[in-house]
Amino acid sequence: MRTKILALLSIATLLAACTPTPAQVQAQKEKDPQYQYERAVVCMQYGIPDEAFKYLNQALALDPGHYLSQNLLGLAHMIKGNLGEAIKAFRACIALAPANFSEVYNNLGTALQESNQAGDAEAAFKKAFAIDQNYNASYNLAKIYFEQNKLEPALEAVRSSLQKYDRSLLAWNLEGLILENQERYDDAVACFLQALKIVPAEPNVSYNLASAYYRGGQIERAKEILEKTRIALEKTPPLRAQGQGQNQGGQTNEEVRKRILELLKKIAEKK
Repeated sequence: MRTKILALLSIATLLAACTPTPAQVQAQKEKDPQYQYERAVVCMQYGIPDEAFKYLNQALALDPGHYLSQNLLGLAHMIKGNLGEAIKAFRACIALAPANFSEVYNNLGTALQESNQAGDAEAAFKKAFAIDQNYNASYNLAKIYFEQNKLEPALEAVRSSLQKYDRSLLAWNLEGLILENQERYDDAVACFLQALKIVPAEPNVSYNLASAYYRGGQIERAKEILEKTRIALEKTPPLRAQGQGQNQGGQTNEEVRKRILELLKKIAEKK
């Protein structure tokens, strides 16, 4: 019996000696590029891209082929406004990533578009969509076509986006704007209402809804929505920091408020 106990104690001692300490575990993690990448993701989620750069550089030093880190590096550069560096990082990611990683082409297209390279951006978005019908890419294509006043291609692209993901306020809003520009006001109203089901009382979409009613001849309905939205915006707390108050339509609440007042003035002059 005593021999068995001593044998068990010897095994337990051996196992304890083989178990890594917390410091050893952490040292192993530090050498893992995926761990460094995940730390960078957290930094990006908390809005601190400068800190993310540190972990991404560590990840890529450990594994120059870590394509996820290259992609995130591009996004961090975009947030900082370094569009040239972002494009460079996305192109490096494309050279490393598997062929089905469509997101990097969408990101590259966004950086190119913001760099006023619409033709190259369009090609990147088309590539992303061709890979797996990336709905962000088809939405971005629709935006390019809309800005170029190519309304039918824009409508086709945004509907492709919504077919893949129908919970996008931005896509429903864009479809509404396209239809409004085609003077299909009832259809535009339906799209804006669908957008407001996703984010109720969103100021920019509410204004667009009122505009569609106004242009479609439903003046009183337009006025009602405008007044309701104006009052809601006046109750919005004042901005405390740069960037606050921007709605999902890409405009600040103050910009929407001014547009509301302009349209209300037009309505008043019609009477």
